[in-house]
Amino acid sequence: MTTRDLLNSQMPTTRRRILIALKERGSLTADELAALLGISSVAVRRHLTNLERDRLVDHEEMQRGMGRPSHVYRLTEAANHVFPHNYDQLASYVLDSIQELFGQEAINRIFEHRTKELAQSYRPLVNSGNLPDRLEQLTRLREAEGYMPVWEEQEDGTYVLRQHHCPILHVAEGCSEACAHELALFVDLLNAEVTRQNHQVTGDTDCSYQIRPRP
Repeated sequence: MTTRDLLNSQMPTTRRRILIALKERGSLTADELAALLGISSVAVRRHLTNLERDRLVDHEEMQRGMGRPSHVYRLTEAANHVFPHNYDQLASYVLDSIQELFGQEAINRIFEHRTKELAQSYRPLVNSGNLPDRLEQLTRLREAEGYMPVWEEQEDGTYVLRQHHCPILHVAEGCSEACAHELALFVDLLNAEVTRQNHQVTGDTDCSYQIRPRP
């Protein structure tokens, strides 16, 4: 997202302008924001209240000159995600460089190591004795990581897991190993037969998996 993207997003215009001003200036009082944006202090405080509610802005009392301390506002760490980042491009560049310098085997070993670490962290939390409960446990973990997953049981006794978002899509588009190891991770954790049906890398709207209990 560029600054122009932020300005064109669905967030109210004044609220977006406040975020950009705080990003550029570091910290400002409501009165300073009002003067900078050319609106009333009352309006600015109303928007700041909403931004604090959304945990994008916080404040502290500071003495600025004579009189009572002022509320000085600044962006929170969470607000950094509103502004542009190039993490996915950097990750893709690093992987391409590793492949060029050390070969495909190095890429495979990186994702094997990542899968082992994920499995170690997931396994104590995906530990139910039955498949539906393991699916629910896995879904909660993936939801916390931003994959927007849901699962459902089919009439034939199989299950479908759908992930409506892929936080590493840009990397996966250039590195099929990421998706292959994700599939292997699901097989391991669910102790089931898992087959990918839809794939966002190929243009589908989600990544979906058919999950069949093992005999």
